[in-house]
Amino acid sequence: MRFEASVLVKASRDKVYSAYADFEAMPRWSRRAVKVTSVATEGNTARLETAPSGGGRRHVTEMKLFPPDKAESESATRFTKNHSAVTFETVPGGTRVTASLEVDFKGRWGWVMKPMGKAEAEASALAELIAFAKYVESIP
Repeated sequence: MRFEASVLVKASRDKVYSAYADFEAMPRWSRRAVKVTSVATEGNTARLETAPSGGGRRHVTEMKLFPPDKAESESATRFTKNHSAVTFETVPGGTRVTASLEVDFKGRWGWVMKPMGKAEAEASALAELIAFAKYVESIP
């Protein structure tokens, strides 16, 4: 399953990228994480441990940073393998942030989740980007 969501943030690309790369601040705007800890950084790669909202298993994400243009991540859960890319593009009025996500379902979960999951995942990604935009625009 592959999908994309995009939003305009009324701020400079440097400010938007810096806010995105401030991983410990992610719980201020993300509905998915209550705590994010950077467990290791080497070069342009950060390993993040995320405690999801609503409990559940913590998971580790490998994030590759390409400032100020892009961030890519790889992660896996018991049921999925995920690859995401977030790009930051200067446009009139601010910065366009675009999130692309590819999800591969493991085993039989694909048969269950794929048909009903794409619309929900797209809506969730867009809501997450809108919350991020509001957060960045509130930073003085």
